[in-house]
Parts: sequence; structure tokens; C-alpha cells
Amino acid sequence: MSQSAHTASAASGQGLSTPEFDAREVELFGEKDAQAVTVIGKMLVLFFFYSLIVMACVGYWTFSKMGASHPEAHSTGAHHGADHSADDE
Repeated sequence: MSQSAHTASAASGQGLSTPEFDAREVELFGEKDAQAVTVIGKMLVLFFFYSLIVMACVGYWTFSKMGASHPEAHSTGAHHGADHSADDE
């Protein structure tokens, strides 16, 4: 093998095998990974509480609109139950 071919093979990464990351880089990756886990955890908690608040608001809005559009809904429900028990006898 000629000198230029040997140099080309070493430059392409086939000649010498070295570790891809040294110990300091691995430690830095671990620190950054821990930060990412913390940030993602906080985001998930915030999204959960946001969803909970929105669900409660939409539920309240739905039931308040249902009661405003059908005021007899509450009174007929109790009356309907009394009619139904009379039919069972």
C-alpha cells in the first residue's frame, strides 16, 4: 500500500479506532439529559393542570348553558321519575 493510500484510509476513519466521546463529553451529555428530563417533567405537569382547568371550565359552561336553555329540565326529571314509579305498580 502506498503512503498516500494509507493516509487516505486513516483520514476516512478506517485506520485508527478511537472512542467517539471522551469522559468529559459523556458527563456533559448526562448533565444536559438530566436538565431535559426536568424541563419535560415540568412541561407535562403544566399541561396536565392546564387541561384540568380547561375541562372544568368547559364542563361548567356546558351545564350552565344547558340549565339556561332548558329550565324545565330539572323539574321534569323529578316529575318523570314519579310517573315512572306509578307505572311500575
